[in-house]
Amino acid sequence: EEESESSYQGRLSRDERLVADMKIPFTVVEIIFKPMEEFNDLRSSQAVTEEQMNICRDIRRRGKNKIAAQNCRKRKIEQISGLENDLSLAKLKKENILGERVELLRQQQEWGRRLGTLENDILVRLR
Repeated sequence: EEESESSYQGRLSRDERLVADMKIPFTVVEIIFKPMEEFNDLRSSQAVTEEQMNICRDIRRRGKNKIAAQNCRKRKIEQISGLENDLSLAKLKKENILGERVELLRQQQEWGRRLGTLENDILVRLR
């Protein structure tokens, strides 16, 4: 039984081992996710030593920081995805504009040719 318990201990996180070793009467999840007011009330509701409370504060801080880091990475990925979408739209818009430019240049040449022909016709008639 002791061997299975030690192999189970191997799968516990550092904070879960700390809670077990220090005989803290709360789970890591409770320590991290309880609202601040309830977390502060833990001290009075349970016989918790100052050392245990300090460890609880450290666990809570690390847990909150881990969540903040995950959220930060998630926001970064979402931001990158948004920028990639914006880039794709900008490339499409550029292609459309370049296509329009080619057509407008073609029309400009056509109108220039027509104007030249018209000028020649007028000059021939004036002679």
